[in-house]
Amino acid sequence: MTGHIAFITPIYAGFFGIMLVLLSRRVIQLRKHPDSANKVSGSGFNELTATVRAREGMVENVPFALLLMWMLETMQFGPHIIHGLGVLLVVARLLHLHGLSQPGGDGTGRRLGNYLTWLHITICSVLCFAGAFGLII
Repeated sequence: MTGHIAFITPIYAGFFGIMLVLLSRRVIQLRKHPDSANKVSGSGFNELTATVRAREGMVENVPFALLLMWMLETMQFGPHIIHGLGVLLVVARLLHLHGLSQPGGDGTGRRLGNYLTWLHITICSVLCFAGAFGLII
């Protein structure tokens, strides 16, 4: 751990804030202006479904993941650890979004993105425990 003030996590929070606004805006656009590309296919999947699922996944997972990162940062974990976790979360959510954009909405990226998001939360949680109990200096 080093002596720095929490300024790294806000970079990732800002990124995800913008991503959430863009996803929310896209959901609204798709709901207001349905066109032939958004008609439900035989599988029940369409662009609106994918966009809503991407936004829901983000709202369910990213706030807690960022909170854990912020806790680690305030516990003075090194910037390289915080950035590594931030990059992991960005990659995870972009993979998830990409996977949802694949035909049928069930691309490999969606599953991998979910797993990597859970991995991020698990790593952060373990580090929070270890830091809180003074097991990591």
